[in-house]
Amino acid sequence: MNLLQNANLGSPVLLAVGCAVLCVVGLLLFFGLQILGTTLHTVLGMFQVVTGVVHGGPVAWCGCLVVVFVCAGMVGGALLFASCKTNPTSMNFCLFFR
Repeated sequence: MNLLQNANLGSPVLLAVGCAVLCVVGLLLFFGLQILGTTLHTVLGMFQVVTGVVHGGPVAWCGCLVVVFVCAGMVGGALLFASCKTNPTSMNFCLFFR
């Protein structure tokens, strides 16, 4: 009880400021750790998908690889065809469309 009798007027203000700082820091840690955890879970989930495809063997991912190559080929062909309209004498590929 001797501690409370010797306390000056600034102590309650410092106590209130300290509690406010602790609340703000606690909220920042709470939401910051949730955001960090969600981000890490997403990134590690992507790695898990990639390792699942790699560890599955050629039977599991061969079809996906073929689809990726077909899509890339179609995009490449569309880009070549679009370049023939802008500059038709630039490639031998454009001679097919004359």
